[in-house]
Amino acid sequence: MDVESTPKLAAKDHAQINQLEKASIDDDGTSHASTMYIDPVAQRKLLFKLDMYLSPVMTLIFLTAYLDRANIGNAASAGLITDLGLVGNQFGNAVTLFYVLYVAFELPCSLVLKKFHPRRMIPALMFCWACVIIGNGFVKNAGQLYACRLLLGAFESGMFPCLCLYLSTFYTPGEQAVRISYLFVASALSGAFGGLFAFALLKMDGIAGLAGWRWLFIIEGCASVVVSIVIYFVLPNNFEEARFLTEDDKALMRLRAEAHARYNGKPQFDWAEVKKALTDPKLYISCWSQFMGDTCSFGLSTFMPIIIKGFGFDTVTTQLLTIPIYLWASGAYILVSWMSDRYNSRAAFMLPGVIVTAIGYAVQLAVPQANRAPLYFSVFLIAPGIYIMVGLNCTWLLNSHAGYYKRATAIGVNQTLGNCAGLIIGQIFKDSVGGKYVTGLSVSLGAVLLAGVGHSSLWVLLRHQNAKREKLTPEEREDAILNGKGGDFHPDYRYTL
Repeated sequence: MDVESTPKLAAKDHAQINQLEKASIDDDGTSHASTMYIDPVAQRKLLFKLDMYLSPVMTLIFLTAYLDRANIGNAASAGLITDLGLVGNQFGNAVTLFYVLYVAFELPCSLVLKKFHPRRMIPALMFCWACVIIGNGFVKNAGQLYACRLLLGAFESGMFPCLCLYLSTFYTPGEQAVRISYLFVASALSGAFGGLFAFALLKMDGIAGLAGWRWLFIIEGCASVVVSIVIYFVLPNNFEEARFLTEDDKALMRLRAEAHARYNGKPQFDWAEVKKALTDPKLYISCWSQFMGDTCSFGLSTFMPIIIKGFGFDTVTTQLLTIPIYLWASGAYILVSWMSDRYNSRAAFMLPGVIVTAIGYAVQLAVPQANRAPLYFSVFLIAPGIYIMVGLNCTWLLNSHAGYYKRATAIGVNQTLGNCAGLIIGQIFKDSVGGKYVTGLSVSLGAVLLAGVGHSSLWVLLRHQNAKREKLTPEEREDAILNGKGGDFHPDYRYTL
């Protein structure tokens, strides 16, 4: 059962919520509204328990995924390109190929998550990509590297949309920004840990006749196998099967779900819900912003070690210098996500992120490559802004689509189209001028500004929709309900702005 809520309800402080509206419709079409009491103290305790259990599990899953995905950048700075004899843009092609199957399988994965059960599907995907990562440590040429990157993309494709969708079945929209932020924090921490692990594992260079970058893949792959087994035993399919919840907790979860049942849609798969999502213009505005944000995000996560090394640092120093950037980005993003939930606002926090990130890219382009300090500082401006834009955009999307299969379709399409940005990353960062990736940085600057246009456009559209619903007469409201206006099209649904 889903936990759905209108942003209007979610706007209240959970400590003050004592009544939730429940709507019902008689056979004659008459609409009724009643209220049900939810103990605010019990709800706070429930949310604390959910956070203490689910957040570490979600973070561990996503941390593992991003470590395995992004370690190719660390490997490249440590000798992969030379050892495999890559020439021209073959490394960039390897980066690009990851996204070919990645984008192809995101929507299907999100739609079949409920059918195949999260507890089975998510660990199975993890186990498969872990085996691919281990194999990546034994590749001998560009062709084998390409094959590994394709398979890795296929198995990692469903991870983010499935985890976002999974979290939306436990938390209401007004509770989701900070919880989804943990996934992006995991990706940021993967950069920090990736640099730390690379620093340690590269010291294994020559052991058993293998280069240090090969050990980087092998050991991280073996660790991911272990994590996948652990996740199978600790991840519940839904709150009804969650062993960490008491019967009183589950009763409260049912009450939360029942209070918002009018937005849930049908429990079984329904192509009409898929069609609703695919014909909803706000989905494509979100996809536009996601594509632009992901262009920056993928460039940062994949090429940051190479960019920093271009400032004139050696390999070991480069790995270490990535760590504080990701730690800072993590802390800043958690704070902004918490504030976004606290004030029930998305665009007000995303647009400043756009401005700060644009300033960072402008510094990267304007300052000569020899000036290490301002160039390194500019990365501290770029990193948190990217996570804010991309992360809150995903949360905003989930808040703007209801019931379950409309939301599943929306997050799948959003990630599919957004992650198509990965197809161009290896091409725009392929050439450097005096050690500076001018084309890649210029495209990223433009993408940030275009993402801001998308955020602003979505805010205008949703504000207009909310205003229209506020002006509905009781007769118009009843007519909309009788005509099947459900999910986020229900006349009582209010979009988060």
